[in-house]
Order: sequence, then structure tokens, then C-alpha cells
Amino acid sequence: MENKKAEKSQAELYREERKKRMAAAAKKNAKKSPQMQKAKHVAGKVIGIVIAVALVLGALYAVLNFLGVPQKVLTAAKVGDQRVSIAKYNLYYMDIYMGISQQSQQYDSTYGEGYGAMYTGYDSTKTPMEQAYTLGTIEGFEGENPTWADYMRINALNYLQSYVAYADLAREAGLTLTEDEQKDIDDQIEQLRSTAESNDFSLNRYLVQMYGKGVNEKLLREVMEERQLASDYAQQKQEELTNAITDEQINTEYNDNLADYALVSVSAFTVTADTSSVADDATDEEKEAAQTEAMAKAKTLADGYAAKVTSPETLLEQAKLNNSSATQDSVTYTDVTPSTLTSYFGQAACDWVVSADRAVGNVTVVESDNGYTVIYLSALPHKDTVKPVDVRHTLIAFPTDDDGNVEDLTDDQKLEYYEKAKSVYDQYLANPTEDNFATLASTNSEDPGSKDNGGLYEEVNVGDMVDAFNDWCFDASRKPGDTGIIETEYGYHIMYYVGNDHDETWKTTVKTALSNEAFNSFDTETLKGDTYKLTESSMMINWAASQLESLITKQYISYN
Repeated sequence: MENKKAEKSQAELYREERKKRMAAAAKKNAKKSPQMQKAKHVAGKVIGIVIAVALVLGALYAVLNFLGVPQKVLTAAKVGDQRVSIAKYNLYYMDIYMGISQQSQQYDSTYGEGYGAMYTGYDSTKTPMEQAYTLGTIEGFEGENPTWADYMRINALNYLQSYVAYADLAREAGLTLTEDEQKDIDDQIEQLRSTAESNDFSLNRYLVQMYGKGVNEKLLREVMEERQLASDYAQQKQEELTNAITDEQINTEYNDNLADYALVSVSAFTVTADTSSVADDATDEEKEAAQTEAMAKAKTLADGYAAKVTSPETLLEQAKLNNSSATQDSVTYTDVTPSTLTSYFGQAACDWVVSADRAVGNVTVVESDNGYTVIYLSALPHKDTVKPVDVRHTLIAFPTDDDGNVEDLTDDQKLEYYEKAKSVYDQYLANPTEDNFATLASTNSEDPGSKDNGGLYEEVNVGDMVDAFNDWCFDASRKPGDTGIIETEYGYHIMYYVGNDHDETWKTTVKTALSNEAFNSFDTETLKGDTYKLTESSMMINWAASQLESLITKQYISYN
């Protein structure tokens, strides 16, 4: 035991001695390498500084991002060598979003929920990220399933390119904003400012809420002026291209494309191939066989009906045998373009009516998508020789309810509105000039579409206006300076016929088509050239789009 105690004591002494040697060595080394200790101290300080800088930079970025600085200074795209900031891209993107959303909402409020999606393709009850774009293909998304958000992302860039390019061309051409255009921009901005203040926002803060970070009054004004300049240039270029079109070009275009420009009149009805007896669980072969048999029966019936058709009246008789609910209106197609017949009866109907050997009274049977159609030709392809008219009017409107529907009025109640119209008319008769009529229209008319233009509607075509208005304008006896009071479902109209000093409708239609074709070619060449080539930064665009989608989501939640 004593030996063990002695051994243990020696071990303990050894360990203590070892500790002393190690401590002495460390002390000795420290004296020899003071730089090592200093390095360790400095390293600690550096790490602390890095962390502090990171915190400062993070805080600085948060402040800058809040102020929209990155959106202002970072480049989303270039049009030629012109830089487009993310903030500017934001403005264009949100304008597209708000435009389509508001249009859809308007249809819903006017006609009922669901009509917005039906007529615009956009459902305002959903965000653009939640719904597929179904109105066509989007460049870059062929074969994929793009959303409305994808549509807005791409078209914001397309609109940017066009406006930047045409504004630049406008400046090169020496175009500047008119006083009226500048005033209109000022008025729009002041209206926004008033809306912002009514919501306890500054204008700039309101714009951020609406368009995203980086958008302010300065940028908004810049974009509004740019758009107006671009629009002015595009209009000027269109007029230039239109004026360059010759009569020879117009006639050639008309003759080469009768289906698109000529008018024909026919009576027609379709004998439908009846496959209603085919079972739902029938095989494809059985369904095909049944369809073939049904089409053959429809052809036999149609041929039988056609053999007895000698006039529009006899066609109606045969149509009633095919379908007892047929009426004159349902089988008559007066002054329609042959291409219109395609949408009703298929291409074969269009091809038949424009055939060179066609004659009035001809009857045929053509195959349609769902059967066979009997056609009687009442009028050969011909030009629409009616001239558009210019007309002024002053509307004394009947009252409407909260939904915008005209209220039902008694004759006595209508008389009050007639007397008001008569009073304005008498003021015109006291000084029967067009200028006086225009002044009275600007003061008294309740038609927002023409009030600010002295009640003027230019190049009104047949069918553009409601029946009573249309009939007055296109009365064969009408001459410049004619006036009168007419009643429509909207109220009483004090009318002033300016004239019809325009080309015939067919010529105007063809000329417009050629002009649009020429402008589209110019547009394509301009935007695809190097001068205004679009170069986007995908990373920046993706970042901007993600922020805008978050903003839209917040707006959507707030709205709902």
C-alpha cells in the first residue's frame, strides 16, 4: 500500500511538473512572437467590423428599398441605347393590370358577375397569377400555359419599347406637346393628387401604393409626356402613309379581296345533321358512322328544299318546313360581307357567292360544319357606296337609376325634357349658325362622348348609332345645315347635319386596311432594327415582376 501511495505521489508530481514546463514554454513563445498575439486581436476586431458593416448595409438597403432607390437606378431593359428603369417598367406593368381589371369590373357591374370574364377573358375576382391567359399565344410561351401575369410581364416591355421609340422619333421630327396636351396632363396629375389627399396620402406615397416602389410624380409626368409624344408621332405617320395610298392600290385591293370588302345579300338556312340518337357510350367508329349517315340525310333533305326555292319567299317556306320557328329575319342576310357568311355557314358559302359566274337568283347547297346549307342569292357582290356623315347633336338625357338604366317616364314627364330641348333649339334658331350650335352643345349636352367637341361626331357610318339617330342622319333628303329634334331611348337629341364630304364607305374601308398594313410594316421594321431593339435584363424583370405580384396580391386582399 505504501509503495502505491509513493507511486501515486510521484505521478501527481510529474503532472504538476509537466504543467509548469508547458506554462513556461508558452510564456517564452509569447515573448518571442508578440505579432501572433496581435494578429489574433486584430482578427477579432475585423470580424466585429464585418458584422457591424453587414448590419449597417442591411439597414441601408432596407431604407433605400423603402425609398425605391434600387427601382430608380437599376435597369430593367434598354430600348436601343436608352435605359429603362425598373420603376418605369413598374408603371407600365401596373397600367396594363389596372386597365384590364377595371374593364372586367365594369362589365360585371353593368351586366352582372361573370360578364367581365366572358367579354375580356379576365376574371377581376382573381389575381392575374391565379388565372390562365386564354386569348391567344404569348411570345416566349408557345406550348406552355401562361397566366395573365405572364401576359402583363411581356406586354409591359412591348409597350415600353413602342412608346420610347416613337417618342424619340417624335423629338427627331420636331414634335412638341401642345398647350392643350400639356394642360390635360397637368389636370390628370392634379386629379390624382386630389384622390391621394382624400385618402390622407401625399401624391408620391399614393403612386407607390398604386404602382410600386420607385414611381413618383416626376416619373409619372415623364411617362405621360412620352406617351403623348409617341401617340402624336404615330398619328402623324399613319396619316402620312394613308395619304400615300393611290386609287389604283385601292381598286386592286378591293378586287383581289371581294370576300372582305364587298357586300352581298342572301337568304339561307341550314339543315342540321341529327346525331342525337347516338348513345354516349358509343365507340368512335360508331359515332363516325352515325355522323356520316346523318350528313347524308341532311344533304338529301337540303337538296329537296333547294329544288323548290325560286325566291326569298319560297326559301322561307322551305326553311319553315325544316324548322317551324324560322322567320324572315332568321333567314335573311342583307348587305353583309361574304367573309361574314363564313362564320355562319363555312368557307364554301363565301366562295360560292363571290364566284365570277354567280347571278341573282342562283340557288345552291353547301356543306357546313354541322349539316348542309341552302342559299339563295338576292344581290351580287357590290360596293358600299354610302358615305359616312358628320353630325352635331345636343342630348337632353332622360334620368337614369343607380345602375345607369334609363328610368321609365310618363308622357307628361317626357314633355318636361322635350321643353328643355325645345328651349335650347330656340336659342340656336335665334342665331342659326354651326358655331352657335357647337357652343350650345358644349354648354347643354349631356353626352360625354361629344360634349367637349361641340356635339360633333365625325365619319358616322350606317349602324353606328341607335335607330332613330341613324335614320335621321342617313335620310336620303338630308342636306348640310338641316336641324331638328328627335327622340331616342336616351332622351331628346337636337340635331345638326354637317355633311358627308367623305369617300364612299367601301373606299374608306379598303384605304384604312391598306394604311394599317403599311403602318404595321413600318412598326415592325422600326422596332426590330438596332436603333430601337429591346434588350431586357431577365433577372431584373423577374425581380420587378415578383414585387409587383406581391403588390397586386396586397391590393386584391385589401379590395376584397
